[in-house]
Amino acid sequence: MSKRSGDTSERILSIARELFGSRGYTGTSIADIATELGTTPAALYYHFRSKADILNALVAEPLAAYVRLADRTVAGKTAPAELLQAFLDFTVETRTLLPIVGSDPSVRAIIDPQLPRRPDEIFAALLAGLAGPRPSRAGKIRAQAAFAVVKEATVGAMGSAHDSLRPADRAEILAAALRALNPPSDG
Repeated sequence: MSKRSGDTSERILSIARELFGSRGYTGTSIADIATELGTTPAALYYHFRSKADILNALVAEPLAAYVRLADRTVAGKTAPAELLQAFLDFTVETRTLLPIVGSDPSVRAIIDPQLPRRPDEIFAALLAGLAGPRPSRAGKIRAQAAFAVVKEATVGAMGSAHDSLRPADRAEILAAALRALNPPSDG
């Protein structure tokens, strides 16, 4: 692929990310992406065979990173604080894609079969990494709360898709997630 072709593919992905984020995956057509790009749908097909291929290109690396994180966690190679930091990084990278993947069943139908395990199994592995071996019910709840703190606080702190996460915000989010995971003992 030539440099120019690669630049065009990156522009297509950028436009698709924005349109999928604002209109949803099913509410965005190839023609919409082509119009924003200033080309025809036929020209867009030179770079991607379908809208599903565009989606796959957008989510391939973040999903692979998510699976690698779960695999490292299952192998016992990720401490809870490191896992929360990695999940925060994942959330920063995918904040515009998370709503698309999480809320559109047609997107899940495209993505889920490509994963090595079901999404709920991957998430369960991550939760187990936080909750530890043989966790109590309260430990499981705290692990879910810690993930929720990271996800929601990161998205909230970043605001628009163009904002970055300030180091002080990052530190506060991680501290809050660790407090949710390991509340101070009474006494």
